[in-house]
Amino acid sequence: MSGAVKKPSYNAGRRIGWLMTAVIAAIVLYSAGWFWAADMVDRTVTASANDERASLRFSCPGQDVRGFPFRIGVFCDAFEVAAADGSFVASGGAVRSAAQVYDPRRVVAEIDSPVTIYDAAGTAYRLDWSVGRINAATAPVNERMVAFEADDIRVGLDGIGELARADRLGLYVREQGAAMDVAMRPRALTIDPALVGGRALPPVGLDIDLRLEDWASTWSAGPVAAGSGMINRVALLLTDDRGVIVEGPFRLSPDGLISGDFSVRVVDVPGVLAAARDIVPELAPQIETLAAAAPRQASMPDDELSLSFTVREGRVFAGFLPLGRIPPVRLDLSSGL
Repeated sequence: MSGAVKKPSYNAGRRIGWLMTAVIAAIVLYSAGWFWAADMVDRTVTASANDERASLRFSCPGQDVRGFPFRIGVFCDAFEVAAADGSFVASGGAVRSAAQVYDPRRVVAEIDSPVTIYDAAGTAYRLDWSVGRINAATAPVNERMVAFEADDIRVGLDGIGELARADRLGLYVREQGAAMDVAMRPRALTIDPALVGGRALPPVGLDIDLRLEDWASTWSAGPVAAGSGMINRVALLLTDDRGVIVEGPFRLSPDGLISGDFSVRVVDVPGVLAAARDIVPELAPQIETLAAAAPRQASMPDDELSLSFTVREGRVFAGFLPLGRIPPVRLDLSSGL
């Protein structure tokens, strides 16, 4: 009779001990890695702030790196950003940023208002909001993106007061190779009558979606003075179902004059004409004549209208009929806004 085979003893306590040791070692290594990365971020931000060769210079009083264990971000008690050429200076309240440790190229930040911007002429613009957020993707280089969203935003000018306000504002910029996509969406926008010839404008919504061709690389080299692009959609919304929508290609000359061929769609023609009579009564007869003479398209609802306009160096034409001028568009802060 053969003897029974003795099974090795199962030492559960030892295995649990090794597992706990491995877990503790992993936590220690991860913590050491996080604090090493935080130190590198702190050193990099400090070095960038002290780089006198940079085109943009900034300061971050009370700089601190926080977010352990799963996030990492830079916190500042306040901030200041200035162009090396003196074209603008911006300063504001506290900044709180964060990125996930597994995706540090995507950053979310909150900025406290007020933010004050000085242009080259020394004019001060003040921005206030209840909540301001920034989302940014820093890489890859040709697909960078930044988005700014704010609630209850107000824009004021030193010595004048509030110029405009909106219940909500979204501003989005994204690189697509050499092109740049820009979108802006203010809601319930109110403009000071002093900016529009004393006219009392009702609160409106804007929906702006542009593609700027070959502007991404140009902008990185300095302020843009000229270029071309496509208006995918520029909508002036009096209500959710009433407004004017513009589409078409455009060019911007070095003098800031716009040229292009644009399609304009009017939604709820009677409502838009009624608003035009109140806002620009001196142009109401021409607007009504143009609306009456425009051909109707069978595919469009009865209360919608489609028009075509040509703009040449800022001069607006409907066919051969001149309608007015568009003032120059300035994108360079160095000459003042």
